[in-house]
Amino acid sequence: MDPSAPQTVTKGVLITSSVCGVAAALYGLFKGQSPGKLLLFSVVNSGIAAATFFSTREYVVGPALVLTHPGREYQLRRHKLVQTAGVVVHGEHTPTWDDIRKSRLIDSAVSGAFTGGILNAWKRGRPGLISGLGTGALMCTLLQWTINEFRIFRLSRLSQSLAAPIETAAPNTESDSTRPQPRARASPSAFKYTAFETASWSDSILSMLSRRISDEEYLRRLKAQRDAHLRRIEELEKELDQGRRM
Repeated sequence: MDPSAPQTVTKGVLITSSVCGVAAALYGLFKGQSPGKLLLFSVVNSGIAAATFFSTREYVVGPALVLTHPGREYQLRRHKLVQTAGVVVHGEHTPTWDDIRKSRLIDSAVSGAFTGGILNAWKRGRPGLISGLGTGALMCTLLQWTINEFRIFRLSRLSQSLAAPIETAAPNTESDSTRPQPRARASPSAFKYTAFETASWSDSILSMLSRRISDEEYLRRLKAQRDAHLRRIEELEKELDQGRRM
């Protein structure tokens, strides 16, 4: 199980309840109804739905898929859990844009279907089970996909803003040392982003509500990752240069 599951569930319930409560209160003011009653009713109902959805996804569906699903997303999440336990994992396990786009879609679809089916059946009886399954799965999948696309947009913009010219290693010959050296620009794909560390749509909603803080955190992480990549490039260039001399 992901160690951040309790935080994800708590944030998901709080954010969902707050957004739905504010929306209901504004609707009440617009329609001339009591905003307090609508706010309380919306907060309670959305809180129950959010608690069911996030608890199911983080404690049941997510761990089960990580253990059994052979897809790349779940392989990445398994590697992350192993690294969290302090075990060194060799190989390339960097998420791509496509991985971010597909992040937690299956988790959210299954959890949304379960939540929608249970709540609709509780409200309307057995006939509401099928419609609740379909509606819950569709809504949660679309919402998760929208959040994933928003994350890709933000990361691509931030990575482009951080892409600065990188001086290539200068040759040892005196004639070449005075020659202007070519410059390479870091591409967005060069920035390693741990998409599955904070891939839940509740975290994305929280980042939208506090964009300034989230941007600063992303910039700090990306700068640190950029510096690590530059150091690694210098090491590889030195190794290649030594190999040519030998």
